[in-house]
Amino acid sequence: MHKKLMLLAVTAAVAVLSQPPQVQAQASEALSLTAQAVKELTDYPALGMRHTVDVTALGGADVRQIKKAAGLLQDALGKARSGGGDANAVHQLEMATNYAKATMHKEARLSAEGALHYLCKQAGGQPSDVCDKVPKYGSYVAP
Repeated sequence: MHKKLMLLAVTAAVAVLSQPPQVQAQASEALSLTAQAVKELTDYPALGMRHTVDVTALGGADVRQIKKAAGLLQDALGKARSGGGDANAVHQLEMATNYAKATMHKEARLSAEGALHYLCKQAGGQPSDVCDKVPKYGSYVAP
């Protein structure tokens, strides 16, 4: 009986220890998908004029970009949930997904940036090329 319990405990320990790389990969993928969605939702700078630098580029307010970002945010939400993401990040991703589905690109971007903040905090600030650009306090104000 004692050997069976010991074997069960060792098996449970191996199962628990083998899970974190998969969970970490899920969280990392949620972070990259969210960063990509934020990029899709961000308007191009107009440089103080009424037109963008590249007139053929699609900005964040374009419905096609919003729908593309909604899909990315939905995928990120699934990855964050399955990867044991921070509860605040999951909540922000849910809000961002709902805003994007309602074609509200500014609100979706702000919520996605909030989710990105929590995902970066959970990941310890890695990758730095994404996490260094996340607003640390308050919400991002477009230039």
